[in-house]
Amino acid sequence: MSIQNALLTFQEMLSNLRARSDWQSLPDIRIAMWPGQVSFSDDLSDPRMFNERYVESRVIAGKMAFVLYLLCGAFLTSFAFILYFVWWTLDEGGTAYEALADSWVILLLSALTGWLAGVLLKLEPACVRFNRQAQVVHIYDGPSKATTVAWRDVHPFTEFSTSADGKFAIRLVFQTGPADLAMASGAFDIGDESAMIDNLTRLEFLRRYMAEGLTAVQPDPQRIPCKPSGFTKSVTLKEDGVLCFLLAKFFVFPAYCLAGGPFIDRYLLRRASRLQWPAEVERLCAPDADLSGYDTTPVRPHKHHFYRFDGRGIEIVGSDGNAIG
Repeated sequence: MSIQNALLTFQEMLSNLRARSDWQSLPDIRIAMWPGQVSFSDDLSDPRMFNERYVESRVIAGKMAFVLYLLCGAFLTSFAFILYFVWWTLDEGGTAYEALADSWVILLLSALTGWLAGVLLKLEPACVRFNRQAQVVHIYDGPSKATTVAWRDVHPFTEFSTSADGKFAIRLVFQTGPADLAMASGAFDIGDESAMIDNLTRLEFLRRYMAEGLTAVQPDPQRIPCKPSGFTKSVTLKEDGVLCFLLAKFFVFPAYCLAGGPFIDRYLLRRASRLQWPAEVERLCAPDADLSGYDTTPVRPHKHHFYRFDGRGIEIVGSDGNAIG
């Protein structure tokens, strides 16, 4: 997503973001997270999304799916109510017109949610590719359109949600001109936006991958790997308890199916996998790509200084974990 503001320079826009109470600047990619705090659990087995040339985030597909569950569920419920009310009115000797006139509010709700669902289904997921071999980030802007920015110029932020969901969104800000900036999500999984430590862990994942490749971001052997996704995680008896498990199996799952959840999931995943990236992006992501004109030198972090999140803020520590200064 590109933003233009003729009245402010990029540095002024950056300063405004840092001054906002619902935004917080994250550590620069030239300083690494303290190794003792790093633990990944990503299943990197899908080569279409994770390889030595690039990694691709499709988290937006899962976020779109959740909204579509609600819209399609509301549409189908209201439509079923209208059909039942028309049938009941006819059975009582009335007319279909009378039934529709009496239920105009529900009819309007059905039409509105159906229209919104149709609009959302036509949108393409705005995916992001982190191209390691060219050291750039590709932000999808529509069919055959993308914004390409240098990874070394990233300004990472956390945006705190002002609603009740309590999300911590990872925002990656790049300069694209004297008064222009581009912004992309840094999340790969719905869990990346659960807490500040999750934001920092994902940022470290990206920093390590862009500097060293897949070998540096392998899942912790003590954790169960799971595929990064924007879709809601499955509820398990062991991790979530009996009450949540029963609620998910006997209420949430049937509602998900009735709202067309399986169809929505497959549709959005298929659209995300078939995005029409520009030819130049595909060329830069191809094996043995000609990268002349690009600075492909990886960004190396400080060798002796690291940052660590202590639950309240970020402190600079040495390799032994002791605070510096």
